[in-house]
Amino acid sequence: MSNPIITYELYIDSLSSYKMLYPQYVFDGTTEKLLTLNYSLNRLDFYNLEEGYLENSIYYDPNLDYRKISGYSFFNEDSIFLINEFNELFLTNSEGEIRIKTNLKSADVPGKPHIVPGHLDLVVSGNHLEIANYFIAQKGSSSIIRIQNWNDETIEPICPIEDEYVEGFHGIFEYLYWSYQQVGQCYYVNWPTSNSVYKYDRNWKFEKKINLEGKGQKKNRMILKKGLSQDDLKQKPSISEMMDISSNYTSNFVFVNLLYNPYKEEFYRIVGYPIFNGVIDIFQTGLENLKRNYSVMVFDKAFKFKDEYAIPYDQYLIKYGAYFVTKDGLAIQRENADHDDIAVFEVYQF
Repeated sequence: MSNPIITYELYIDSLSSYKMLYPQYVFDGTTEKLLTLNYSLNRLDFYNLEEGYLENSIYYDPNLDYRKISGYSFFNEDSIFLINEFNELFLTNSEGEIRIKTNLKSADVPGKPHIVPGHLDLVVSGNHLEIANYFIAQKGSSSIIRIQNWNDETIEPICPIEDEYVEGFHGIFEYLYWSYQQVGQCYYVNWPTSNSVYKYDRNWKFEKKINLEGKGQKKNRMILKKGLSQDDLKQKPSISEMMDISSNYTSNFVFVNLLYNPYKEEFYRIVGYPIFNGVIDIFQTGLENLKRNYSVMVFDKAFKFKDEYAIPYDQYLIKYGAYFVTKDGLAIQRENADHDDIAVFEVYQF
């Protein structure tokens, strides 16, 4: 990968971690801001990205209605959506005032509703909201839930999880994280085990699969072929199944995320490469031995492949989701453990 065109340094207060959780980029035409969720302090932090300082924070008292915030989506100062660990969704403003609140948990719709900027964005359309149902890998379950009415808490499951994804077990580490991007009147869904991206129309009706392998084939094996009923999920895997999970995890690719850059009208797909082809017990091995090489595949708006760029090994916080699209390119946070009061993002242009 070529040298970064821009470097941002954000000065973090002593109570915050330099690993930025859930970054959301906001550009109003003149000023660039970066929003992050400060999970430990239960607050939303607003940074001036160009000058590197913390502009302001919104604190959400965990002892009151908010409890523990687990995700957010910023639309404007009057429309900030939050979701907590109890499946409650809030519409708030920049003063931290609750405008609307509803509970998203329904016995009829299993799963865990969640919002993650750049991964699982909240979709606001007309009178309803659409939220990712993160994540339950069971046949017939819904990957999206739709809220038709705040007042009566009407919840509708839509967009069933594709059968080929739930034919086997994928639920470890990076394989939990699926994502989608809305581009015009279409959605593009990225499953972490599939070298294809799924295209849906505005009503989440499946249209087609688009193969996005980039340079060289990127084929994966099923991690574990088994049923995914509730009873199956409760059963502990056998020793042979654990070894199968371990060997396939280390020798498979992981398609971490698909991002769209509306400023440059191009897609970035972040790919984690196999760790090695040997067999180790990943459940007994330290995470330092499970580091991947990553690359960024770049496609134009019509998914015509442009190029693929290797990311320098173990220098960036890819597995923490510490990256975001800017008007200039893709910003990725550097590993910076020696200076825990500074978060460094480098912007690459492809």
